[in-house]
Amino acid sequence: MKLGKLIGGICVGALVAGLIPYSVKQDKEAGTCEVRSLLWAWRKFPGEDKDHYAFAMPPSGLDDETAESPADPV
Repeated sequence: MKLGKLIGGICVGALVAGLIPYSVKQDKEAGTCEVRSLLWAWRKFPGEDKDHYAFAMPPSGLDDETAESPADPV
């Protein structure tokens, strides 16, 4: 019983540690904001009419070229 509680506590601790943001970057000149954790990432960047938001799991999905500027013509 004690081993089960220990393993459960370790799992919950790892999940909480993965959800806590470790990086917050804000660029006031460009109007961008980025928050990253181990399991998710969120980015806000300005568009022509309104702001655009990107959410990725895992965070490396925000590093794509398409996430940088979706309004650019191809």
